[in-house]
Amino acid sequence: MIELLALLAAHILADFYWQPTKWVHGKQKKSHRSKYFYYHIAVVFISTYVLLGHWKNPFPALILAAIHAAIDITKLRFDKKNTTTWFIADQALHLLSILVVAGVLTGQTLAGIQIIADWYHTPKAMATTIGLLLCLNPVSFLVGMMTRPWRKELDRLVPHADDNLASAGKWIGISERLLIFLFVILNQFSAIGFLIAAKSLLRYNDKSSTEIPTAYITKKSEYVLVGTLISYTCAIVIALLTKIFQ
Repeated sequence: MIELLALLAAHILADFYWQPTKWVHGKQKKSHRSKYFYYHIAVVFISTYVLLGHWKNPFPALILAAIHAAIDITKLRFDKKNTTTWFIADQALHLLSILVVAGVLTGQTLAGIQIIADWYHTPKAMATTIGLLLCLNPVSFLVGMMTRPWRKELDRLVPHADDNLASAGKWIGISERLLIFLFVILNQFSAIGFLIAAKSLLRYNDKSSTEIPTAYITKKSEYVLVGTLISYTCAIVIALLTKIFQ
C-alpha cells in the first residue's frame, strides 16, 4: 500500500505541479522533439525514485518513466485539440501502469485483483454501480423528455435565444445527481439542503428587458426549477432503492 501511495503522489506532483505551462505548450507544438518533453520525463523519474525510496533499485522508476513517455507520445500524436476524452484516457493509463508496478513491487497483483473481484461481486457494490449509472445518462434522458414541452414554449417566445452554455445543463444535472446520490448513501440528508440553496443562486434576470422579454425570463426560471426538482427526485429515489441492498 505504501508503494502505491508513493507512486500516485509522484505522478500527481510530476504531471500537475512540477510541469510548467511552458513545458506543456512546448510538448504540444513539437511532441517528443521538444526538449521539455524530456525534462518532464526526467521529473517523472526523479520524483518516482525519490518518493518510492527504493534507493538500490531504480528500475521501477525507470519503467514508469518509460511507460509515462510512451503514453504521453501517444496522446500528443492523436490529441491535437487537447480534449477531455484524451485527458481522461491518458490519466487512466498512467494509473493502470502505477497499479501494475505497485503490484509487482509488493507481490500482491493477483491478490489485489481477487480482492476487487470479490468486493464487486456483492449486492452492495453491484447495486451502487447500477445506481450511479442510472444517475448519469438515463435520468438525463428522462428529464430531457419531461421538460421538452417547456423548451419548445421557450423557443417560441425567443427563437434561438442561445442563452445557455453548450451541454452545461446536462453536466450540472449529472454533478448534482451524483452528489445527492452520495449524500443519501452516507445519510447526509442535510447536505442536500445546502445543494438546493446553492442552486437557488442561479438567476436569469441579468439581461435587460429590451434584450429578453420578462415572460421568457420568468418561464425560463420555472423551467430550470422543474428540471432541477425532477432530477433531484430521481437521484433521491435511486439512492434510497440502492440502500436496500446495503
